[in-house]
Formats: sequence, structure tokens, C-alpha cells
Amino acid sequence: MKKLIGFLMVAAIVTGCATREERARTDLTQVWRVSKVLENGSDVTTNYTSTRISYRISFDGNGTFFESYFPFSGANEVSVSGNWFFSDGISKLSLDDSNQARVYQIDLLEEDKFNITDLGSSNERQIEFVPQ
Repeated sequence: MKKLIGFLMVAAIVTGCATREERARTDLTQVWRVSKVLENGSDVTTNYTSTRISYRISFDGNGTFFESYFPFSGANEVSVSGNWFFSDGISKLSLDDSNQARVYQIDLLEEDKFNITDLGSSNERQIEFVPQ
């Protein structure tokens, strides 16, 4: 009987972990836009979005992402696509494309909010997203 209870507890824990990652995957899978950017604690949203006009990033459930924005008014659109995955459980998000690999700390991920810290920045850049 003790073995059965132990097995059921392990199964519940494993199932709970899978459900947590699947929930995070589901929450992430949509199109996001920047709502706020902080660098070293200061709001730099206006400056950040002025060089990423109409920035959007979308994630699909198959592990691919697509980013697009205009670097300045009147410029051609910049488009980037690649693969995404969670690492360190679901606390980090990695984006790999043909030009670079980026890693972000996930500070908050819900269906209507997505906040990250850019682990590759020297200015503690935090980006807050909302659905498009």
C-alpha cells in the first residue's frame, strides 16, 4: 500500500510539472506587443519603441517565433524568425535565429501579460508585453 501511495504521489508531481509547462506554452503562444521598457529602473519605453516601431513578436506551439518591426519611420520592415524554447524549467526563454541566440529571464507569464529581463543586456533591460 505504501508503494502505491508513493507511486501516485510521484505521478501527481510529474503530471503537475508537465501541466505547468504546458500552461506556460499556451500562455506564450500568441502575438505580443511592447507596453513598457525599463533600463536600470528608468522608463525608456519611448526611446526603445522609436527604434522598433510597430514591434510584434509571435510564438507558436511548435517552438518557432516571428518578430517584426520598423527601425525608423519610412524604413523597410525588419523580420526575424527562429526557434524558441524554455530552459531552466520554465524560468528562462531562449530565442535562436540565424543571426543570434538570446536568453531572457521570465519574470511573469500569463495569458494577458508577459514580462522578461534581457540577460544579455548590460543595463538590466526589462520588457513588458501585452497581447496585440
